[in-house]
Amino acid sequence: MEKKKVLSLKDYFKISMWSLKINWDISKFISITTLVTSIYSNLSGIFYSLVIAKIIDSLIQLSQSGNTEIKSVLSLVILFAIIELLSIITDSVDRYSRRYKRRLVRSYLSRIEYQKINELGIQTIQLPEVANKIQKTSDWIWSVTDVSDTVVSLMSSFIRSVVAGVIIFRFSPIITLGILFVSAISYIQKKTYLQKDFDWQTSDKNMEESKKAWWIQRSLTNPEEIDEIGLVGSFKFLDKKFNDFYNYFNKGFEKILRAESITGFFIEIGNLGVIVGGSIKIFTMVLNKDISIGNTTFYLGTVKSFYGGISNFLSNLVWFRDLVMKEKEVYDFFELQSLVSDGHIKLERLLTPPSIEVKNISFHYPNAKRNIFKNFSLKINSGDKVAIVGENGAGKSTLVKLLCRLYDPQKGEILVNGKPLKALSLNDWYKNVGVLFQDYNFYGNLSVEENIYIGKSIKKINKKNIIKASQNADAHSFVLKYPLKYQTLMSERLKEGIKPSKGQQQKIAIARFFYRDAPFAIFDEPTSAIDSDSEFKIFNRIYNFFNNKTVVIISHRFSTVRKADKIFVIKEGKIVEQGNHKELMEKKGLYFNNFNKQAQGYNSD
Repeated sequence: MEKKKVLSLKDYFKISMWSLKINWDISKFISITTLVTSIYSNLSGIFYSLVIAKIIDSLIQLSQSGNTEIKSVLSLVILFAIIELLSIITDSVDRYSRRYKRRLVRSYLSRIEYQKINELGIQTIQLPEVANKIQKTSDWIWSVTDVSDTVVSLMSSFIRSVVAGVIIFRFSPIITLGILFVSAISYIQKKTYLQKDFDWQTSDKNMEESKKAWWIQRSLTNPEEIDEIGLVGSFKFLDKKFNDFYNYFNKGFEKILRAESITGFFIEIGNLGVIVGGSIKIFTMVLNKDISIGNTTFYLGTVKSFYGGISNFLSNLVWFRDLVMKEKEVYDFFELQSLVSDGHIKLERLLTPPSIEVKNISFHYPNAKRNIFKNFSLKINSGDKVAIVGENGAGKSTLVKLLCRLYDPQKGEILVNGKPLKALSLNDWYKNVGVLFQDYNFYGNLSVEENIYIGKSIKKINKKNIIKASQNADAHSFVLKYPLKYQTLMSERLKEGIKPSKGQQQKIAIARFFYRDAPFAIFDEPTSAIDSDSEFKIFNRIYNFFNNKTVVIISHRFSTVRKADKIFVIKEGKIVEQGNHKELMEKKGLYFNNFNKQAQGYNSD
């Protein structure tokens, strides 16, 4: 059985202040107007009842005295009009504030969420417990502003309850205590069932299954996956898995909701009894001439206001508790620290290519037991063009991620110009690294030019270098055939956009790599969709273009690495052979065998 989540008063205060600060940061004006309008709207009903009561009593006195002069009532009518005018103004301001706030909130909260995810880094966000927090944050981050709104509602409904409660208590303590008693029972009931609802939503099993269902939904709505789903006939299978989870989830929720509705019905009957009893007492006092007709309307209105205030306060308190339990998960996510800590050594733009040394590292992925590397060492001299080859799963791409410091090894260290990579400023190191992953990013919402420029977007765009990079990537000729050339958007779902082929996408991504022109360049075999002729040209240009750089090329195609100064052959996380192409061919080992196998394949084609 999962441990029940219990929050302390300190947690409630801390999360409330955090939420209020976010709202304050979004808009100070809206924060102030929300508080003012909420307090006024809660008290205006009491003011309204009081003025109406005075007007009624004044009119009765005038009628009984036979006086038709209404000057004595005029001031009360003006006061009534002012109250109504203020209500109109506050309602208008409140509507404006809420609509404007909705616009601001979406962009602001989305931005701080993706900023935090990027800050944490891949090593941290791949942990299952962190992935769960990200899932909960995506679901509940929109409730951050609800917490602050509920705090404001609590404050204003509390003020309303106190003012109305004091008036009613002086008039009839029994009515006051009756309303408080029934409201307390209602609070306990709502609190109990909201807790059950929250525990059901956040159980580890449901969160895990929810992630799977979300994954299915993404696949069934992703244009790039729909073709295969249709061709292999997997739609019904995936649809059933998605539907089975939500049927199970919704049945559990329905069971809780049904029980809450039944108990809530009987509590509302009790509330009705208290209100009816209080009204009978007031009517009896009128008949006994203990209070005036005007005061009757005032007390009836105030009883209603008191009951509404208490009901709103306790409902908001229950809702607040539920929101804070959810936002605690969001708050905890924003308090997370990256497993890859930033270094303290500043690193300027390297004018000479760096030397890299991997010393006795051991590494496994988070929550994985098998080591990818164990006591692994490798040295790359300044300006070397190094190739790393091996079968799938040998550890090639993992090594790239370690060199980029997306992950830290559990043992050993990586040195850059003799300094520990962990000690270098991450941002400074990233500025000196250019990497093109096998699973590269491609931005359909950007133009060709922007897709290339994003590789060095911290600098002002250089259109000449954009074209030069495109030419080096063998992309310039087909880009010129696009409707808007370099300004063409890379998605057919956008106006005047097109859908480039996979090969064209890869070439544009490679152009981004050339445009970055980093002192340390890593090329992680992103040429799977490029024909062999273009690939041969691109690799020749890489060797020439990055002549004064340190270059690491990851490839499973041995024909592309022949010109490398040094080739490392990796198998199961270990270097089994090293040397240049000629030396490795003379050894007639693993490299020799694989090279000849690929050569035979090309010759047979």
